[in-house]
This record gives sequence, C-alpha cells and structure tokens, in this order.
Amino acid sequence: MLACPGTSATALGPAPASAPAVAWLWDSAVLPSWSTAEAAVLQRHILLTGPSARTRPRAHWPLMPSTTRVTPVLHVEVSTVNAPVAIDTRADMIVRAMMEAAQASTSGWVQLDMEAKPSQRAFYRALVARVRAELPPQIRLSVTALAWWCRAPAWLDGLAADEVVPMFFRMGRDNAQMRHIVEHTPQLLHASCRQGSAGFAPQEPFAPQVIARYRKTYWFDRYAWKRSASATAPISPTVPGTMP
Repeated sequence: MLACPGTSATALGPAPASAPAVAWLWDSAVLPSWSTAEAAVLQRHILLTGPSARTRPRAHWPLMPSTTRVTPVLHVEVSTVNAPVAIDTRADMIVRAMMEAAQASTSGWVQLDMEAKPSQRAFYRALVARVRAELPPQIRLSVTALAWWCRAPAWLDGLAADEVVPMFFRMGRDNAQMRHIVEHTPQLLHASCRQGSAGFAPQEPFAPQVIARYRKTYWFDRYAWKRSASATAPISPTVPGTMP
C-alpha cells in the first residue's frame, strides 16, 4: 500500500488557511508534517530515449499515516539528448501505468507529469485524452504543465484533464519574464493556469498574494523535504510558512 504506517517528517512548510497544500514526494523524499492530509507520490518513472522505453517503479514508499490521501504520480521523461523514436508506439505503456496508478490512488486523483516538446504536442494531447477516457469515472486526472505552456493556448485549450498544474519553478531562460507575468499580469496566462491549481518550490518563493489566488497548491523541494530551514517564504496573506 502507498499509505505506509509510520511517522512523517516534522519539517515546517506551507500552511495556507484557505487552500490545501500538497507536497510532491520524489524518490527519497520524506513527508513534511504540513502535508499529512494529502501527498502526491512519485509512483513510476518512464524514460523515453531513442528506440528504448525504460520504466522504473519507486523502490521505497515514504512513511506516512494511514489516513494520508495519496495521489500517485507518473513521471514520463522524454529525452532531449536522444529523442525517442516512434513515440506514438509508447502510448500503450503510459496508459497502462496510469491505470495502475489509479488502482493505488486513495485521494481520487492520479497525476501525469510529462514535459513534452512542441513537436510532441499532438501526441501529448491525444495521450491525455486517452488516459482520461480509460480511467475509471471516479478517478480524476491531474496533469502538470510547463510554465510557458500557460502562454500557448494550443497546449491547454480543451485539454482533457480534470486539473492542470502549471509549475512556476525551474522555468529556465523564461524565468524572469514568467515570474513577472505570474506576479503582475496573470491575465496573460491561460485560464487553466490562473486560479485552479499550481506548483511552487520553497527555493523560488512568490509573494503571498500569488499563492492565495490558487485553490490548491503543490510543492516541490529540491532537498526532498529533509532540511528543516533551507528557505523561508510567505504562503498566504495571513499564514506565513517556514519551508524546509
């Protein structure tokens, strides 16, 4: 089972008064105490590179209370060094992995984390539509989105996901421009990137009013939530949080 018995990490973290905050638990990450209600746990990693498709399930599940609602995450990495050959033929294995994730979900959600390139956009959109069509109706589909997708309607218009989670961290060369848009001109973002859900990192904090726009936030920590005071950021206008 994903929800293993045990104690969670005692690190402080985001504690917004009005919206759920969910920790992303990658690889060896521990569960911060503020995310014991719900956590998004990497379940499987698929690497598409050249003619190969490699899959690696998570080796060890984090300790967490049995009451923690778990959203399994499938991370699909598309190699930028050795582009996958015939990527369309990999849809079946990705869909199967998402169905397995659905069986392990205790939150009613599964999440697809896939950073497709522009040349793979049609494949990505068709894949999301197929996953949504094949998931049980009681399971909702969350997908992460690169920040710049929020300025490209062709990526997100009509996307067949129940939730889009733009990742407002590690934005690369677009970082300065995207941060300015997110903070000061959010009307330039796609509608699905403005107020539903969003992903943040404690090492790249935004103003509390930005966090407060979203009904749900996901948090990724480069230190896997193992440091007690690696960064400090205000999380909402009323509740500051000291991030691990």
